[in-house]
Amino acid sequence: MYKILNQESETVAYIQHMMILNKKREKVIGLVIGDCFFGNDTKVIGKIIDQKVYLLNGEIIGTIEANKDKKDPELKKGLMLEAWDILSNIKSHTSDWITITKKWSKKSFIEVLL
Repeated sequence: MYKILNQESETVAYIQHMMILNKKREKVIGLVIGDCFFGNDTKVIGKIIDQKVYLLNGEIIGTIEANKDKKDPELKKGLMLEAWDILSNIKSHTSDWITITKKWSKKSFIEVLL
């Protein structure tokens, strides 16, 4: 399991089995496919490059690090169904090249997923 951190290094979400889970790990709020991530939208929102999460415009929206705090919780069937719902609605799973910047987005990671 991995943590997604905001600019202030606060945990805002988790990645487990390519599912992006909310902070309480009780709801699927997005998916990771390859290096691309998706939310409730049907297309790519951004990419993960070198442990950073970028929007398509190149702005940083988060960083990723291994979660060494606890053992990974067991996945519940409901989470798998939520993930399948997001996956089955994805219409476009590719994106253009992203020119990365060092600028942090004014939007939050959770905001862009929902």
